[in-house]
Amino acid sequence: MATGDLIRELFSSYKQGDDEQFRAVAHKIIVEERNKNHNLLARDLERIIEQSTPKTLHRASPNWQKLPTDRESGVSLVDIKESTKSMRDIVLDENLNTQIELIIKEYRYRERLYSYGLSPKRKLLFAGLPGTGKTLLCEVLATELNLPILYTRFDSVVSSYLGETAANLRKIFDFASKGKWIVFFDEFDAIGKSREDQYEHGELKRVVNTFLQLLDNFESESLFVAATNHENLLDRALWRRFDDILFFSLPDKNAIISLIKLKLRNLPHSVEYKKYASELSGWSQSDIELACIDAVKRSILEDSDEVTDTIFESAVRYHQRRMEVIAKTVSNQQTDE
Repeated sequence: MATGDLIRELFSSYKQGDDEQFRAVAHKIIVEERNKNHNLLARDLERIIEQSTPKTLHRASPNWQKLPTDRESGVSLVDIKESTKSMRDIVLDENLNTQIELIIKEYRYRERLYSYGLSPKRKLLFAGLPGTGKTLLCEVLATELNLPILYTRFDSVVSSYLGETAANLRKIFDFASKGKWIVFFDEFDAIGKSREDQYEHGELKRVVNTFLQLLDNFESESLFVAATNHENLLDRALWRRFDDILFFSLPDKNAIISLIKLKLRNLPHSVEYKKYASELSGWSQSDIELACIDAVKRSILEDSDEVTDTIFESAVRYHQRRMEVIAKTVSNQQTDE
């Protein structure tokens, strides 16, 4: 068994809510058990610590009262968000699942990598169509790594005043460097557009230059995540700044079935999955989720004991019409432009 000193240290880190120290001590115990040839126990402990998402340990809260603000408007440049989403709440294709599991493992066991002169992946780019799960995966990462999300508010970051946008970015990076976060830049193309675009003005090009410098010099235990629906607009120099790039696509037939099962899991249902695997082809994850939620609501309001196939089909038809109206409206707007 582990020595008394290690057990005391383990309990002490738990009491203080220091998850990083808790995991470090747990790793020491695993190594000690393996050195004693207690390999089965060591493997079980390692499996538990790798697959678990700490819920009882609480981070020491940083001073969230002093959030960075825009100089002119006084509006906060970031929001602090907590997440409860986990890997059980998302459907990923095989490639994405492999990538994200490795990223999580690297971060959890970064001390082991440090001992070999290596670092975990810290800068990630999520690219793909709207509604394909980029924001949700960021929330999952936050939960799995027990980190809050530092969400960048581009409505207050981007300023009409010369030099203020770059100054706001510096404030965000400075604030982020003082804590541990998932630093999330959603709609990243708002500030990361190509400097070669002849229609972009000089101010935006200076913003991209500033961002590149800030990202290069960002030293923190935080995980930096940028998400975009328009990766083709990003500046070429940005691509090589990221340790990993995760591409999101529309769900295939198997993923559609998995999504329906996931979203209907809290209520009995009799849905013909295979039929909808074809009918919902081309739908995004968020569109499928909306149809599933609508079906659950209809079942509850109709006092049905389950989500029947008839109820589910009715919800699908409703959202199909909604999507057609949206597509037509967007097409007309583009024509007018």
